Amino acid sequence: MKTKLQSIIERVVAYGIVVVCIIILIYYFGTVNKRQNEMGKAKNAELANIRAQYDKAIVDKNERFDRVDKIDENLKTKEKELADNFDAFLVKSDNYIMFIEDIQSKAKFLDIVIKNSTYELPGYSEGSNKYLEFKFNTTISGPYNKVKRFLWEVENSMGRLVKVSSMEIVPPITDQDGNMTMKLTLSTFFSSWSTGLNYGKSKLNRTNKEK
Repeated sequence: MKTKLQSIIERVVAYGIVVVCIIILIYYFGTVNKRQNEMGKAKNAELANIRAQYDKAIVDKNERFDRVDKIDENLKTKEKELADNFDAFLVKSDNYIMFIEDIQSKAKFLDIVIKNSTYELPGYSEGSNKYLEFKFNTTISGPYNKVKRFLWEVENSMGRLVKVSSMEIVPPITDQDGNMTMKLTLSTFFSSWSTGLNYGKSKLNRTNKEK
């Protein structure tokens, strides 16, 4: 049989084990809760940062949309200004004979020989019923450098819109004198409502050949 002392010792040991287990559990749960709280705070801070970035992205997006809208408005304004200026420019340039004379003067100034030329009745430009296109067909001859300069000046310094619609080098590329021959079609444009006044007043009622 157990003595009283043994019983007391067993009880103390049992209670001690229980107390130790309780302490361990308290420490464990305390540590877990602390870790969970720290993780929760970190997640909350991360979420707050994401929300801040989202709000900033929304603001940036709205600002960019505003800038795009302003750019669109400026483009529309510029397009209207260009169209208005283009129309006004064409109204002042409805003399076909003057255009031919300008080409001839430019060629003479650059020592370019115009061998022959024809011009066609003006017709509506492709894809447009607002502008008339006048085509001047010519064959020119001269040194390469002067021909190149002639082409550049025709398109850039005639005081009106001019384009080289077609270009063909006539063989040989250069003759014995170092000159090249080229067939050109030069086009300029006029507003249709203003150019009709010239049909009965000029010699453009038929295709002519100039000597």
